[in-house]
Amino acid sequence: MLIVNRAGLIGITFAVAPGKELRVGSLIREPSGTVRFFVDDGYIALGKERPLVSVSWRGANEEETVARLRATGDKVMFGGSLPSFFQNLLPEGALRELVEKEFGAGAFDNFDVLAKLGEDLPGALIARLEAGSPALAARVDKQPATKPAPSEEIRFSLAGVQLKFSATKRAALTIPAKTGDGHLILKTPSPQHAFLPEAEWTALRLAAAVGVRVANADLIAQEKIDGIAAEYLLKGQRSLSLERFDRGPEGQRIQSEDFAQIVGAMGDQKYTKANEATVMNIVQRFCYDGRGELLESVRRIVVNLLLGNGDAHLKNWSFLYPRSGEITLTPAYDIVPTFLYGDAKMALEFGGTKDPNLVGLRRFERAAGALKVAPKVIIDQVIDTVRKAVHSWPPIIDEAPLPSEMKGKLLSRLSTLSLVREVVSA
Repeated sequence: MLIVNRAGLIGITFAVAPGKELRVGSLIREPSGTVRFFVDDGYIALGKERPLVSVSWRGANEEETVARLRATGDKVMFGGSLPSFFQNLLPEGALRELVEKEFGAGAFDNFDVLAKLGEDLPGALIARLEAGSPALAARVDKQPATKPAPSEEIRFSLAGVQLKFSATKRAALTIPAKTGDGHLILKTPSPQHAFLPEAEWTALRLAAAVGVRVANADLIAQEKIDGIAAEYLLKGQRSLSLERFDRGPEGQRIQSEDFAQIVGAMGDQKYTKANEATVMNIVQRFCYDGRGELLESVRRIVVNLLLGNGDAHLKNWSFLYPRSGEITLTPAYDIVPTFLYGDAKMALEFGGTKDPNLVGLRRFERAAGALKVAPKVIIDQVIDTVRKAVHSWPPIIDEAPLPSEMKGKLLSRLSTLSLVREVVSA
């Protein structure tokens, strides 16, 4: 990444309704490359009526909230990056590479990427480059991306390393969106990991079977997808389509925030800056229904263990902030049995380990103590989730659109994992 020493200003607004926006603040790139975010006085003056942008900027009372909004420590970043809240709005991996390719020979940094994608960010925020900000400068060191360009210019941001597109559904076709109206996420087949869309679709079904709230998903035959370069559809027969939980039926945008934004994790810190107990604590602390959502988080942790999801990092946990102000977990997403592809370790530590075979009821009991929750509440949920999985998963796996070898590995893991053995033998 080339550090660009150019001043610039991005206005940050909150889409309170279709066609109606509220100014939240200004993201300023100084000539030195330092980026600072300043919260708008008008947003602060709204008091309790202001829409919630981040729980990390909300205090126990209004005075503390105002102090956090005005604080500068978490709103400044040096060296071409953005403050962590905004950095975590940007795509990673394959989608990031495609976005970089579209800059061509122009010099750019993360500030420019946010400005390019700012009309279709996760959640309800919109970022626009304001009048007077300079155009991109020439650049000579840019290396060509290895991915082909999509059929249309990318104008949306979806976090994560897996290639995905914002899309709309028109008649029988799923069409990548360009103008912020996408209400679906389309995940195309992976060149490296065979049957990845089918594996994720199966995992979502398995999670739902034990009571986890999951994102609505469908497998889409490639011939029903339009508006995307054919190169993205060559490595499999189907793509995965998921409903965006941060978009409403009439074009509304619903603010969401992932846990990397909440704790200020940057890059690979999404694997190290918190652990599973921290996740449960964040859920219990901030959610309107703290106890109910805590148990939902327990179910999700158990499912990730049973499925061998080794990529359940902080960016794969998110809150929704609906207009009512009731904070909830988003539907579960990015549940992938990564052990099928060689990644068997847990993304986040649990009780000092990332080895799923070392996680048993005792570690959940210790987590309950740290949360100041009666251990029985947590343990009963773990046992119930495991027993439901043992009973309901085999027929779902048997009917899954996966090769027999993958099905066999999923079934074998369910029968041999130490947590399962402990619950079944109890």
